Amino acid sequence: MGACIGACAASMCCSCVSKMCGWSNAKSERFHKIPYTILIFFSLLVALLLKNYQGDFGIPIYGGISMHACDDSCKGDQAVYRITLALTLFFAAHAFLVTIVPYAFAKEIHTACFGVKVLLFIGMVIGVFYMENESLNQFADACRVISLIFLVFQSVVLIDYAYTLHFWMIDKEDTSWDIANLSMSGLMIAAVITAVGLMFHWFADGSSCGVEKFVLSMTIIVPFFYTVAACTDYIPHGALFPSACVTGYATYIAYTAMLSSTNRECNTLIDRSGGATQWELAIGIIIAVVSITFTTWNIGSQSSKLFGARGEDEKNDQIKMGDDYHDAGDANEKKDDEDEEEEEIVSEEEQAAKKCDWVVFHFLMTVASMYACMLLTSWSTNEYSSTEEQFSDPESFWVKVASQWLVMILYIWTLVAPILFPDRDFT
Repeated sequence: MGACIGACAASMCCSCVSKMCGWSNAKSERFHKIPYTILIFFSLLVALLLKNYQGDFGIPIYGGISMHACDDSCKGDQAVYRITLALTLFFAAHAFLVTIVPYAFAKEIHTACFGVKVLLFIGMVIGVFYMENESLNQFADACRVISLIFLVFQSVVLIDYAYTLHFWMIDKEDTSWDIANLSMSGLMIAAVITAVGLMFHWFADGSSCGVEKFVLSMTIIVPFFYTVAACTDYIPHGALFPSACVTGYATYIAYTAMLSSTNRECNTLIDRSGGATQWELAIGIIIAVVSITFTTWNIGSQSSKLFGARGEDEKNDQIKMGDDYHDAGDANEKKDDEDEEEEEIVSEEEQAAKKCDWVVFHFLMTVASMYACMLLTSWSTNEYSSTEEQFSDPESFWVKVASQWLVMILYIWTLVAPILFPDRDFT
């Protein structure tokens, strides 16, 4: 039954992605990231389904004969390891091939033949299910380290989008948008205060909860100071909305970290973690998959911005500076239509820049696949158990706390950097 679920999901993924790719490649290169995003979405969904599936992995053939890809060791975290390994190899191969081949072939590899790619990916998934567990355990060790790279990019994208959305609403020059900006900021701050208060009750109501109390206290104290500073004249580019967004994300990370605490006196929800209902499990799967997919899409879409803005990313830069970019956007659309009729002559510099963008995109998707391996298994380290769910783990706790501090430090840097280095352009 588990194999049937995986096969059906893979089949739907193949059909949807192939149709989407055919449309996107014919339309414009701007849409080439959509098929990859759909692929990672369905792959992570299948990984989570197999992780929580306890049936037989045998595939019935004929007359009671069945083929077994692997034993019970492929269930639980081991199933997630295998599918994320296939994703990692898939995107790493793209990054390698785009790097070494000429521009014309690199463009075909990146934007075309996605139906064939999906079939090859399915073959890779089948192949990794025949690998020994020890090899997958080593892959999990590598993911635990490399995933920190993804956490950095994820924090950068979050802060960038918070600023972008804020300036987009301000640029409307409409009182209703100003009210919406202020209302959303106030709601987020109120939600943060409420959530932290509940977490103090759930996770820090004990004499041995010093670490938990410290983490939750910093979740309130640090955002209070940078929010007040962002609303003063000393930081003219600061604003309440980005601060509220970053604080909300930091609070969410604090909650996930508290769930990973192994202190039973403090973590009052630790005994309920293994008794989730089917609805709770389904909601958790959807949230996990959508969050990873949304993050990978945003990071992939802004890969060139992270390593130097170019091309379409200049449009986002104009949004932040409050410029009117509609005319430029219309010109780009007309140019895309002209490119469909006749082949565009691309200079060597533009070819190198495009190839760099593609390589960066596939590199980030590779790292995102490794991060998904850790996120979907709660950074489990206890002998890579495939039968016992690892909801609480000290290493998971500290990784999440470190990522919370990282996003707050990065946001503080965006506030103080223009003041410390006034000669540099941070727009």
